[in-house]
Amino acid sequence: MFVCAFAVIGCKDDDPSPSEILTAGTCWKMTLLEGFDTANNLWVAVPIEDCDADNCFTFKTDQTFSVEEGAAKCNPDDPQESEGAWSLSADGKKLSLTDSGTTDTGDIVELVEGKLVYEVTFDEEKIRVTMRAN
Repeated sequence: MFVCAFAVIGCKDDDPSPSEILTAGTCWKMTLLEGFDTANNLWVAVPIEDCDADNCFTFKTDQTFSVEEGAAKCNPDDPQESEGAWSLSADGKKLSLTDSGTTDTGDIVELVEGKLVYEVTFDEEKIRVTMRAN
């Protein structure tokens, strides 16, 4: 009886929080970009430019993030590294990213160890970004 009670007490929920998942990845890279086709009501893959595919996003525990440009830059005048702030809603279902004074908030479709799927609307177009972490 004591062993059973100890086993139950000793087991705790070890599932990481959404914040812990985001900050555990040292380098998040975009692996899939999709746009929503409203006419056909489906997601369609959009090519990721090389200059975006090699960017490395790092979510830090102080609720800031950095973006390290890879070897290919979309605009040669862009800084090699930029920073912003991130936050999660209380329920962990919305992710807000603030960069250059602009905040974009989107829905987290999936967030598991090493994978983030995020939907956001830009200029009235819905996009879905899938990222993988090292």
